Amino acid sequence: MKRPWLLSQKGQRVSILISLLISAAMTLSLLSFIQSTVLPRVQITQLDERQITYCELSKCEKIDSLKGLELIPNPDYFQITTGRWFTTVTMRFLNHGQLNGDRELRLVLRSSSGKIVEMANQVATFSPKGRQEIAFTFTGTPEELLSGTVHLGY
Repeated sequence: MKRPWLLSQKGQRVSILISLLISAAMTLSLLSFIQSTVLPRVQITQLDERQITYCELSKCEKIDSLKGLELIPNPDYFQITTGRWFTTVTMRFLNHGQLNGDRELRLVLRSSSGKIVEMANQVATFSPKGRQEIAFTFTGTPEELLSGTVHLGY
């Protein structure tokens, strides 16, 4: 009677060769995964008080100095929520540059004449995946926010 092929020397050699090929392919896929996802992550730098760049929300959708952090304009650049004593402005970002860490962002409300009405700052914690929502708190009314221009400082 003939022995099963895995119990023969030739069958054992073939199974070891197949397992070596599979483990080599898995190792190569792991290395390519690390190279494409983990290595591009950038530790974000802190906000420099002397070099703050401001841009109007409708003109700063993609921020190149922050490795492609994108302000999502759909349906609007920010969402306004009214509380009893304050107004919250929530903005959505998409982290293209896989920024990692904390950074302070500022929001400035200017009147139609260009005068600063109110400012707010918030420390944003960036994670490498997904959308990021950042909420700023103002004491003004939603009408003031909608009548003026809002600038993001980064």
